[in-house]
Order: sequence, then C-alpha cells, then structure tokens
Amino acid sequence: MTVANINSTINARDIPPLTRDETERIAHDELAIFLNLLEQLDDGDWEQPTHCDLWTVRDVVAHQGGHVPGGRGAFGMFAQLNPRVLRPYQKRGMNTLDAMNQAQVDMRREWPLEKLLAEIREGTRQAIASRRGMWWPSKLVRVPAPDYGMIPVDYLLHVVFPRDMWIHRLDITDATGRSFETKPEHDGVLIAHVVRDMERNVKKGVPGHAVRLTVDGPAGGTWRLGKGDEIAVTMDVPTFLRASSSRISPEERRAAVDVSTADEALREKVLASLVAVY
Repeated sequence: MTVANINSTINARDIPPLTRDETERIAHDELAIFLNLLEQLDDGDWEQPTHCDLWTVRDVVAHQGGHVPGGRGAFGMFAQLNPRVLRPYQKRGMNTLDAMNQAQVDMRREWPLEKLLAEIREGTRQAIASRRGMWWPSKLVRVPAPDYGMIPVDYLLHVVFPRDMWIHRLDITDATGRSFETKPEHDGVLIAHVVRDMERNVKKGVPGHAVRLTVDGPAGGTWRLGKGDEIAVTMDVPTFLRASSSRISPEERRAAVDVSTADEALREKVLASLVAVY
C-alpha cells in the first residue's frame, strides 16, 4: 500500500495495484467515516444541493444505496442494466451509467430516511463481503467508464465503488459546511491510486511532458506522471478531489491550481488530463 511523502517524489507508474485485502479495508474504513458524517447531519441538510447537478444530499445518499445490490453480485449489477428501466433516462440524454444511477436514486425517492441509512449501513457491509467471491469472475467482464474507456467489473467494484463513496462524502461536506476528514493512512492511499489512474491521461493528453503533481496536506504527497519536460502542478486535497472528478469549472480550476507554465494552451491540457474514474 502506497502512502506518499510530501518531501519525496514517487513515480506514478511505480504505485502498485491494491490487493484484495487492501480494497476491503479501504471500503470498510470509508463506510465508517461516511456513516459518521451522515449521523452529524441536521434535518435541513438533507435537501441541500450538491455538486451533482440533479442531486440533493439525500439523493447522493440514495445513490450510495444503489451500489448495494450491484455490489453483491453479477445478478444485482445486470438487473440495474435492465433496458426497460434505463430507456426513459437515456431518452433524456443520459449515458448508460448516469441512467443507471438516476434510476436507483428515483427508486428510493419515497423511502424513509432510516431505511436509506440502514441499507447503506448493513447492505454495504454485506456487499463488500460478497465482492470477495466475485474477484476472479469479475475480471473477465468490462464496462464503459465515461471519458476513460472500458474497465473491468472487478476494478469498478473494488476500487471505484469506495472511491465513489469518498468523493460523495466531499459533496456532502461541501453542501452542508461540514469538515472533510482526511487521514494519511486512508485518504492518502485513495489519493495515490487516483494519481496512478491519472498517468494514462497525462501520457495521452500532454505527450512529451511530465507532470510533477503536489497535493498539499497530511494526506497528500508528490508524484511524477508521464515522461518529458516537467511541469509542476500544486493543489490542496479538496481541490484535487474536485478537479480530478470534474466537479469544478475550468475557471475555478485555473484559480485554485498552481501550474508552472506560462503557456495557456499547455496549462489547459495539463489540467484537463488530471482526471480519473470515480
């Protein structure tokens, strides 16, 4: 498991993939932190708008509940891909993933809050345990990830699902004014593996250049992505999450991120390449 040190530079290509035990630990730890945040929310917090255009805080929580049946096994995942369920959303211009996510949110719209919380509290634990039995079979099937390409189902379940809960925790703290808790042994590992995913985009987006990315804060670090003339990029942890998940506008990104080049076109290419699957 790789936790970066802000005073040394790690090559992104040298970050090893997470093991099965590591992904399970991360998923359980993120679930505990996520639930602790939900327990702090007041009645007025649940209807606050979030970075996700169509979703309130309650909708974000319902979305996490939607991961439970998909995370338990292939049957649950493919049931969510029912064309009859997705078609109305796709007619509204949504891609398959967005349609699936919105359908799961709408399915839970009338649920009492306690039922939503119980599904996440108990169902997510069960889903994490069920994923262990799917490790090898889920490597054989690939699904589309918007703006990234095809990824194995096992990567979606074991790496992206916990990462998705993590980024939505930030959505909730941003929407409600709560603090975003970070720990090097947890958030630092998540950040490092987002960086690992980013490198392929840097190689494609800014060929002939390397990015020395510094993420400030206790859970941050410094990494080198790609090969070639080096461009230094610096941001804090919340900005890293928002930028790497395309949650801020280009204008906000330019204002919040320090990039060591006066070439505006190159600067924009660098910033656009620093994204990953969430």
